Parts: sequence; structure tokens; C-alpha cells
Amino acid sequence: MGGHAVPSTKRAGASTPTLSHKTSVVSATDTFASATDGEGYYTDARADLSAYHMDDARSRTSIAAHTIHAHDNNTVLSRSSSNNPAQVEKPIPQERTISSHQPPDVTAGQDTQSTSPTTTTAAGSALPTHRESDKALDLAPAAGTLHRIMRHLAVLGLMAFASIWGTLAREGLVALNTYDGQGVAPLVWAQAVGCLVMGLAVGANRKPIEGRYPPAYVMITTGFCGSVTAFSSWILAVFRAFGNQMHYDRHGLHNVMDALTQTGVTLGMAIAATAAGIALSSVLNVERVFSLARRGAPSGKAVSTGRTLGMDAAAAVLGLVFWIGAAVLCALYAPFRNVTFSLVLAPPGAVLRWYLSRLNTHALAKRTALPLGTLAANLLATAVIAAAFTASRVGSTPSSFSGGRTACQALQGLEDGFCGCLSTISTFAVELRTLSPRRAVRYAVVSWVAGVLICVLLIGAPWWAIGMDGRCVGLTY
Repeated sequence: MGGHAVPSTKRAGASTPTLSHKTSVVSATDTFASATDGEGYYTDARADLSAYHMDDARSRTSIAAHTIHAHDNNTVLSRSSSNNPAQVEKPIPQERTISSHQPPDVTAGQDTQSTSPTTTTAAGSALPTHRESDKALDLAPAAGTLHRIMRHLAVLGLMAFASIWGTLAREGLVALNTYDGQGVAPLVWAQAVGCLVMGLAVGANRKPIEGRYPPAYVMITTGFCGSVTAFSSWILAVFRAFGNQMHYDRHGLHNVMDALTQTGVTLGMAIAATAAGIALSSVLNVERVFSLARRGAPSGKAVSTGRTLGMDAAAAVLGLVFWIGAAVLCALYAPFRNVTFSLVLAPPGAVLRWYLSRLNTHALAKRTALPLGTLAANLLATAVIAAAFTASRVGSTPSSFSGGRTACQALQGLEDGFCGCLSTISTFAVELRTLSPRRAVRYAVVSWVAGVLICVLLIGAPWWAIGMDGRCVGLTY
């Protein structure tokens, strides 16, 4: 008996490298796009990966951990001791695992291909063969693929949902602070509110939110805060201040001071609001809301795949419904098109920024010590908003646009919706806090100078050659 137990032990351990390999793949994927708040780069890609793989890693690990055993009426063989191969573990309740994905044709009573005597349980079931174990383990990637797809769709849906509300919040704050004799630019308030909420999310509230439902963190930070704040609109306002496009009665030096004032106030309010949000996160902490539920939940209980997939499906449908609703409202009700065009174009901008954030962990980003994803999104949005601004205003005399009022509203929606959500100040402010002082100054200067130069090329050249008093003047601001 003792001589035959050794081959059985070796055969049982043969499947271990396969399990270790699958688990290591998940772990390596989870560490992609690593970033920290307050200690290194903050990137939206970090939230992206936690949203993709957090639950998926748990589900695939739990699947592999239980399907490599031989089952017979909910009884599992133990591999912990090679001296007692007939030892039986306690039955594992089916609702506590995700092993329902085990194929029905994998049974415990099939004969093995080995010449050594078959090790059986007290009930007479045999250890699984290599073919059975491999077949059971092959189901883990299939379940993980479905989970990743649904999680990806959930993040996209919540991004669309949050970007619509973020755009509405920005437009409302700008309208609320637009009046005669205003002390600061109306957009400053939107930047401050977005950065304050961002600070609340990335501070002490990050772990509770991600632990409860990872896509919710992406929705709040990347979706809502990134859409409330707008780097491109800020750079456009700075350039217009440099050129005195509002035709104020002042000299060139006053134009420079106005542009520098908007720059300093916006950066100062953004960084201060982010710091205030992080400080307030210890007071306004969602951990207290979840504490009772956490104490009541078993610590070792795995997440139900069906429940997670249901939440992901609901999140994806939520964003799609709001996006379609905004498009229908834009098509059927013309008086609201100055706002609804922005709502329709907001989700594509936010989603594109989310994808570009993966460049923050590119090898070139590490060598240059710059968050290239955020920088690319901000500068791309600046180029698009400058082109749309020129298309809607270029001309020596006021004249009607060939596309009429609807075309002017669509261009304004492109500026406020797509460009406003593609660029962000909230992530920009968090990155400035996490970088070293020298790198933070370099990052801020590169972003600001590059943005202004883009405006000089796309707005300044046509403005000085032709003029900016035509087309949509009177319909835009």
C-alpha cells in the first residue's frame, strides 16, 4: 500500500503547475497599470484594471481550486496528506462556491490510465485523470472571458452615465456663475467642484468603493469628476484672454495679466480642492455606511458569478438608456439642443480618455516621468476644441453658417461635450500632487505651453489672417 501511494501523490500533484500558471496569469494581469494615490502616479488605468479583474481573479481562482478535486455527492477528496489518501473533507455548499461551471460529464467514477492501483474514497469514487482535470480547468478561461466582457461593458455604461451628469453639472455651474461683474471665470467653480469630489473619492473612500463594486470607482473618478472638469476649455479661455477676443478696453500687458490670473486661479483652486477632498474623505467616509454589511458577511465567502454578471449587465444598460435618451431628446426637442448636443457627445469623449489613460504606464511614460495618457487626452481635446472654435467663428464679417443654427449648436456641443469630457483637470491635479515637485512643475509647464501653442496654430493663424467675427457669432460665446 505504501509503495503505491507515492505514484498517486505524484499524479495528483501533476495538475498543480497548471493551476499555478492560470493563477499567475491573473496576478500578472492585475498588476498591469499600477498606480498609487499620494505615493506615485495616479492613473485612470488603475481603476480600469481593478474594474476588469478584481472579481474575475476571485472567480477563476475559486473555480480552479475546487474543480481539480474528484467529486462524489458533494464530497471532496483531500490532497493535503499522501499517507491517508482516503481522507474525506467536509462537503462544500454549492452556493458558497462558483464551481457550478464544472462540466456535467466530468465524473468521479471513471477509471484512470495509470497501472498503479486506483486510490478511492470511502464511497468508492476515484481520483480524476489528467484528462478530466484539464477539461475542468479549461472552463475557467471561458468563465473569466465572459466576466471580463461584462465588466468592460459595465464600466463603459457607467462612464456614459457619469459623463452625462458631469457635463450637466459643468454646464449648470458655468451658467450659475456667468453674470455682469463676475470676479473669476465661471469655469473655475466647475473645476473646483470636480476636484473636490475627486479628492473625496481617491482619499479614504477609495478602498471601500472599490471593494464594494470596482466600476463604481471608475464611474465617480474618471466618469463624473473628469467630465465636470475640462482642461481644453481652460486653455481656450487662457488663449482668448491673451488675445482679448472679448474686445475689452485694455492694453496688451493687461491681457497677459488676465491670462496669467486665469491660469493661477484655476490651478490653485484645483489643487486646493483636491487636497480638501482628500482631507474630508476621512470625515465623509463611506466605510461607515458599509461597516454593518461587512460585519454580517462571511469573510471567506466567494462572490456569486450570477450576481456579479447581473450587476454588470444592469450598469451597461443604464448607461445605454441614458445615452439613447439624450439622443432622442436632442432630435425631437430643438430648444434644448444647445445642451443636448453636449450630452450626446460627452460619453465618447470620456470613454476615449479612459482608453488613453493606459498610456500612463507605457515604458515611454516611465522614462519621461510624465503621465502620457492624461497629457495626450488633454492636448487632443485642446486641438479639437480649437478647430471647432475656429470653424464656428472664422470670418471677417458676421454671416450665417452654411449648416444653419443646428450646425452652430453641434459645434458648441462638440466643444462642451466631447472636448470637455475628453480632457480633465481633476486627474491632472491629482497627478501634480503625486509627482515630485520638480516633475510636477515640468508636467504643468509642458501641458500649459503645449496647449497654448496648439491654440496659436489652430485659432491664432486664421484669426490674424481672416478674423473671428463671422459665422456663429451671436449664437456662441
